[in-house]
Parts: sequence; structure tokens; C-alpha cells
Amino acid sequence: MKKVCYTPQFIKRWKKSLIETFGYEEYMDFVIQPSFGKKYLSYLPLLNYTDKTTQEAGDLLELAKESHYQIRTLNFDYQDFKDHDTVTLRLDIEGKNLDEITKGYKKLAKRSVNKEKRLQRYHLKRAHSYIELFYDILRDIYKHHGTPLMPISFFYNLARNLEEDLDIFILFDDKEEPVGGVLFFYDNSIATLLYGGVYRHKNEGSTGYYLYHELIRYLLSKPEIHTIDFGRSPYNGGTYFFKTRFGAVPIKIDILTDTQKDIYSSYALAAKIWSKLPTKLTDVIGPKLTKYLVDL
Repeated sequence: MKKVCYTPQFIKRWKKSLIETFGYEEYMDFVIQPSFGKKYLSYLPLLNYTDKTTQEAGDLLELAKESHYQIRTLNFDYQDFKDHDTVTLRLDIEGKNLDEITKGYKKLAKRSVNKEKRLQRYHLKRAHSYIELFYDILRDIYKHHGTPLMPISFFYNLARNLEEDLDIFILFDDKEEPVGGVLFFYDNSIATLLYGGVYRHKNEGSTGYYLYHELIRYLLSKPEIHTIDFGRSPYNGGTYFFKTRFGAVPIKIDILTDTQKDIYSSYALAAKIWSKLPTKLTDVIGPKLTKYLVDL
């Protein structure tokens, strides 16, 4: 698998979307992110990693050394994975066809996809115009996982700044009712699935597997895409195992910061409380709160 990160050009477009959404100030390569009485130099919020590997982060660390900071980088050399390590899951598709990819699926993924092929109850559509529909799906998923959701303006800003390098997909059932959805962006031959999933009340167990399979099928039609990045997960966590059932492998995300923590353990109680709060309350507070959440 190629050891590639995002391009500096993409990073500029991402930063522009952050500033337009949250009003962050810039400091050199960073944005200044307020966080409950502190200010962090962040590179960059809401992005799992950037255009730097860990070995290339020296200049950023030098700039930030007198401040609170957080820098997210990929560490391709890391192999000694431990529970709760922050990783991204990648699938190499360069030069492969769908049959070759599906041979790498694990049994549960194969069985789920074959089931949905027989039932023929879902179909996938893509369009920027699905932002509001996608946002509603994401609201349901984030509430269930106890995570505040960014304001919808963030997604409109991303769509405008990334233009053709962003796709939104919605999975519909045979009654044309939405079942799930995802957002992809494309850069440096990487297709990154950053946000998405399936409505809890419409998930038949096999639904998510079929959604991912159809996304893989679509991305194989784009010869410029060599790598599918399924996004961040805790090593050996539930979402980690889901993604590895498609043949994806982990790459370590290093979170370089002056305040080290296990983000999954640190926020477990807060996530549980958030998931129990009334939806009307989290819909109002969540989008405002996300501006200040350095670890989101």
C-alpha cells in the first residue's frame, strides 16, 4: 500500500471551510481553537490526519512548542498495535476489480452482501443536493454514539470549497425511503469516507455491509483512486472490526499534543451521558459545542 497523506492544497481548502464555519483565527499553518479556557494550535480540527507523516512534523512541533497544541499525523512505521490505538483503516484497490476485492471480504461481510443482492431492497444514489438528508442520518448516528454533531453549515462549506472532490451518497430502500448515507472526499488518489452510516431503526444487520460494498463498487470505477480510507477507529473496537471485514488494514494516527490522553477512554462517560440527553437539547447545543472540542 502506498504511504501517502493528503496534499497541502487540500489542507488549505479544509482550513478555509473551518474558518468559514467556526470563525477560527490562523497562526502560521495552524488554526487557533478555543477550548474551555485554553487555546490550542490545531492542525487541523475535524480531520483525522493531514499532509504530514509523524516523521515530517518537526517544523510544526517547533512552532507550537510554547503553546497548547494538537497535530494529527500518519505513522506508517508503527506496527505494534494495542487496544484503543487511534488508527485509520485503508483498502488498496489499485489495479483490482470487484471480484478480487470481494475475495478479501471476511465471512460476515460476504454473507451480508450476498443476502442483500438476493433481496434487492436497496439502491445507492449520489448528489451534493443530499446534504440535508445526509445531515439527518448523521444526527441519528452521532446521537446514538454520544458525540456532538457539527453545524450543517460545515458540510455546505466543504461542498463549496471541495467542489467535485466531494461526494454524498444516500442508500434508499425500494420505497425510496433513505436508509443510510456517507460523505467521501478525494485527494492524492485517496477516497476518504469521513462521515456516515445507517439509521439505527432501519439497520437490518446486513445494511451497512451492503452500503460499503456498493461504495467500493463505485470507487472502483474511478481509475484515479488507488486507496479507500474508511476513517478513524479505536484499534480492536467495534467499528475497527466492521471495516477490517472488507479487507482494510490499520495505519496508526499519531495525535501529537502537549496533553496526552486516550481519547476513547477519556470521553466514554461523557458520550454515555450525551446519548441520553433529549434530542431537542443536543440538536441546539451540539453544533455550538463542536467549535471547542479539540479531540473531535
